[in-house]
Formats: sequence, structure tokens, C-alpha cells
Amino acid sequence: MHQPSPRSDPPRRVVVRAPATSANLGPGFDALGLALDLWMEVQADVAEGITTVHSDQGPPERDSQNLIVRAAFAAFEAAGRPPVALSLRCINTIPMGRGLGSSAAAIAAGLRLGAALAGARLGDDELLVLANRLEGHPDNVAPALLGGIRVAVSDGDGVVSTVQVHPPIHLMAVAFIPEVRIPTEDARAALPHEVPFADAAFNIGRAALLVAALAAGDLRLLREATRDRMHQPYRATLFPAGPRLIKAALRAGAAGAFTSGAGPTVLALCGPDTSTIDVTRALLASAEADGLEGSARTLSLSERGAHVVHAA
Repeated sequence: MHQPSPRSDPPRRVVVRAPATSANLGPGFDALGLALDLWMEVQADVAEGITTVHSDQGPPERDSQNLIVRAAFAAFEAAGRPPVALSLRCINTIPMGRGLGSSAAAIAAGLRLGAALAGARLGDDELLVLANRLEGHPDNVAPALLGGIRVAVSDGDGVVSTVQVHPPIHLMAVAFIPEVRIPTEDARAALPHEVPFADAAFNIGRAALLVAALAAGDLRLLREATRDRMHQPYRATLFPAGPRLIKAALRAGAAGAFTSGAGPTVLALCGPDTSTIDVTRALLASAEADGLEGSARTLSLSERGAHVVHAA
């Protein structure tokens, strides 16, 4: 039984922020992810009548199937409280359909605001189980909810185990974000049902090396450790420029580079001795050579996940 918070009444207005995320990090398919300093902010007010969602990226919605609303109502249910009508206002700087975890941010934001409005203490472990249930895999939702670089796996019963990796050095990310969108379901459909044993072994070794290299702060290993044979080669049929963007970032000095999540965004990790300007220029030049429209952004990694910034 969840205990209510000490406040006499739950808040009627809550503002939460949730970060963008990058999943897989090359070889860690559905298991590795990191949070980025790029945010979705949601203001939720207890309302009368029908739940509505106002977004800066589209017309108002009156739909309980909105992902933020679904997550908020899941938190209410977990807290043993009946859901209430909400008026949501969303300011989202996370590009949608680009492999930067916009759906995971929506889920994480919804869970945090739902728990706050329900006036209940829901622990991170319980919220992570709910997030994984809504998203279907934990690689994005774990860093979206908790922040940092994370290994996250789910057992057959939906329980999520996660560990944060703490690099002892400062890392920056340069993201090339194409104008084209690739729906996650299309990116999933491009994957085979089985992969060769040698490719599975290749990825297992590099995923382990990647976690160890990040924990040790040994950036010399990231070029090899971010290589992948399980998903990026297959998804290249949807976005042929991806492998060329990765090579361009590595040639410019990035420690490692990979497709962000389901793509098409390419993310390059840079250490203190790497010029993010050089990597940015290389990505833009590669995109231009391919006739590809898009933008490049230099982003910090975020130690913070989704959190309440205001409650009243």
C-alpha cells in the first residue's frame, strides 16, 4: 500500500521536465542509453470535464491515448487513486521521430506529474516498471526517468534492472538531426528475426567493452566499442547516409559515433580533447554531400532525469 505524501492535499498544478535520450549507443541494442540536456516541459493542471493536451507542436488534443496522459493515469492507478481530468501544456524541444527519445520523455514526464498530482510516493523502481510497460523496452525510459548513462534490462515479468555508468571524464555529444523522420515501427520492421551467431558475439563483446571503457574513462576504446552489427546495418536501408555520417564524425576526432536509437539522428561522443566544432563541421559537410537537410547540435549529457520543477 502506497502512503500519501505529507501534504494535506495533493497539488493542483505540477510542472515537470524530462530529457531527450539516445538509446543503443551502437552495440547495446535495447539495453544501453543516455540522457541529454534537451528537454520536454509539461505543465499539468487539475481540470473539470475532459482531459485536454495543448502542445507547441500541434493542435489541442482531447484524447486519453496521448502518451503523457496514459503515463499520468498509470501513475494514478499505481497509487490507488482515481484519475482526474487534466489540462496539459507541453513545450517540447525534443525533435519527434528522430531517435532522440521523445516518447520516453513523454512517458517519464507523465509518470512524474501523475505521481505528484496523486499525492503518493511512488519509488523509482515502480515508476521504471510502469515506464517499461508503456514503452516496451527500457533503454530510453531508464535514462529519461533517472538520468545519466544507463544499462537497463527487463526480465520476462517486466521487472527492470538498471545501473548507472559514471565516466570519470567530461563527455559532450554532437547530434546531427536530419529533417527526415523514421517512425520507430518502420525502424523495428527493418530488423531481421534472427542474426548470425558471429554478429551476436561481435555485439556482446563490444557492448561489454563500451560499458567498461565508459566506466574507466578510456575514450581510446570507444571507436571500436561503439561498432554494431545487429541493427545499424539493417536500418541503413532506411537511411543510407547514416554510415557515412558516422565515418565523418570519427574522422573528425569523435571518440565514438552511432545511430541514436531507431534513427535517423547520428550521435557522436566527444571527450575533452576533441573539438566539437570540427565534428559538427564534418557532420554538416557529410550531410551536404548527400543532399541531406538537417541541423547539428552540441549537447551536454544530463545527470538528471524527469523531475518536478514546480508544484502548487
